[in-house]
Amino acid sequence: MSVAPLSFANPESQEHPPRAAWSDLDNAGEFAAAPHSASAPSIAAPEVPHDLSGMSTRELRVLSNQLYRLLDKDFPPFGAREDYEAVGLALEDREARASERSESNQLREKFRDNPVGSRFELFHDGILVGYVKYDMRAGRIRLLETVVGPAYRRAGLESVLVKEALLNAHRRRLAPVPYCAHAQAFLAENPQFRALIPVG
Repeated sequence: MSVAPLSFANPESQEHPPRAAWSDLDNAGEFAAAPHSASAPSIAAPEVPHDLSGMSTRELRVLSNQLYRLLDKDFPPFGAREDYEAVGLALEDREARASERSESNQLREKFRDNPVGSRFELFHDGILVGYVKYDMRAGRIRLLETVVGPAYRRAGLESVLVKEALLNAHRRRLAPVPYCAHAQAFLAENPQFRALIPVG
């Protein structure tokens, strides 16, 4: 029994494949490597010290940003998430301590209006350190006298008192009139506050 040979539609294509086919095979390695060469350079994992207290807040923020970029990848390095959380906790702790310090500073120095005594008062650690005596008439507040305690006279609190008194009057839509010598000296040194003083 004889078997007929198989016939191909284009026998030359089997014996001698087209040049394009061979060139495709030659370039297969280049195509396989292309995605790696075209991809963005990998970000190296930053070194995170065991003790973060020695780093400044700015350095912690930079480190947090670097770790966040690593976590944004498909396959972040081992331990990057734990490092990112540790840096985040350190930053939160510093922000909490900073807000506590600012609150304590606000409690330590307090400026207030005492309408019964007709004076603006400045307290430091709960102790009255100075005041500006005033009186009010027809929408005007006359700054009569600035007094600072003997222990605080070299601290320059007179200008602080006058400035706060002027700003307080401005917020209350009152026209301040500087009868006090300290108030007049403050306005001479700080001409930007003269716009608060009524003309005439």
